[in-house]
Amino acid sequence: MAERIYRKLEGMGLEYVSGRLEQNPKERAICYTVTFDMDLDFTHFKQMANAYIPDYLDNPINAIRPELDGLANHYSYNYLFGAAGNIRDNQALFELFTSPSYYNDQWATGPHRQVRYGKPELVQVGRKFRVTARRDFRSLDDTGQIEIGDLPAIQFHWALNLLQTDLMIPGVIAPVTKVVLMYMDEDFVEVEGEQILRGTRYINGKQLSFGNIAPKQILTAQ
Repeated sequence: MAERIYRKLEGMGLEYVSGRLEQNPKERAICYTVTFDMDLDFTHFKQMANAYIPDYLDNPINAIRPELDGLANHYSYNYLFGAAGNIRDNQALFELFTSPSYYNDQWATGPHRQVRYGKPELVQVGRKFRVTARRDFRSLDDTGQIEIGDLPAIQFHWALNLLQTDLMIPGVIAPVTKVVLMYMDEDFVEVEGEQILRGTRYINGKQLSFGNIAPKQILTAQ
């Protein structure tokens, strides 16, 4: 399998608006709700997309997948289908993947804790899209209340995975990732003992308290 190509896209950004951390005693969980504005320069997006997939937006069997770690969990990817040839701005592009039905809201078990995303709410604000997202954490054994000290460093990603379907390749039916465009930089730095992309917005979960999440608590990996 070919290694994925990640590229920082000029004009792509993620800006914090508001958030809260709350206890969910009924499910022995801790949850956060956050709102971010996702920005995208459509001209730069189209230029970069075409550099990796010629005429990307004109082929109905090309596809796109938003990668929103920390915000939402998209099930799979969305084909361009009937929108192909008519995507000329952010609104038309975002409409491919903003329906809540495309997002998972079930508990999943990770190596250190159980996690559940809510279905995101995405609304247009000018050329930006505002995402309001929820995420719950609970312990693996599911017997006791998880504590704030158990929370990880929480990253917030905003990236677009561009996939191409090439019917000329025998045996290839599903679209294949050609490039992932993102607001983050392309090199890694260490944060809380973990390697993450420079420029990533994140929260030190262990330093949170219940109530509002202040803008100064949204950090940038550097």
